[in-house]
Amino acid sequence: MRMSYFGDSYDFVKQGLLRCLTHLGPWSVHPMFTESVTDAESSALQSFLGARIISTAVLEPGIDRSLYFEDTSLCDHLFLDPNTGVSMKEVRGKKAPHYLFISDLLRLAKQRSDHLTMVFDQSLGHGAARNALGEKLNCLRNEGISGFAYVSHACFMIVSPNESLVDEARSAMLNNCRLPETRLLSPTTA
Repeated sequence: MRMSYFGDSYDFVKQGLLRCLTHLGPWSVHPMFTESVTDAESSALQSFLGARIISTAVLEPGIDRSLYFEDTSLCDHLFLDPNTGVSMKEVRGKKAPHYLFISDLLRLAKQRSDHLTMVFDQSLGHGAARNALGEKLNCLRNEGISGFAYVSHACFMIVSPNESLVDEARSAMLNNCRLPETRLLSPTTA
């Protein structure tokens, strides 16, 4: 996340989804900052989202990602906010910090097997969001992670090894947020 975009329309969607799902338990946020932030900026973001920020560490190229995300193992439901989104491949160099790798998402979801992990994903080609998200969800499902995606101008994946919890989250988005079912994408059945 970059604070220069704080308060944009994507942030309102993030806020709304977190509120919609808050009855399932407390949420923590790992913003995956790619630039240093002040305590005041972090506090403003935390207040806006209504969820505890667990790290203000800057994600830099070449960093050990398992150490970078170590604070997530102790939190309840987790929202991850990469600049760009989820990459199926591990990107190297200066572009790496802008992505959450699918391998990161698998590890983080498996570490917290009775909790949800939600990730903002805008690494989708124009007109190809459903296909790209479907591929990611199928990859996760093949590794024992259940999930679904919210498909809109701001896309999100919500995943967990706990399929019944994923079903609760999906129901909450349909019933509490009153989203049309066409906005929610599940992995395809084999």
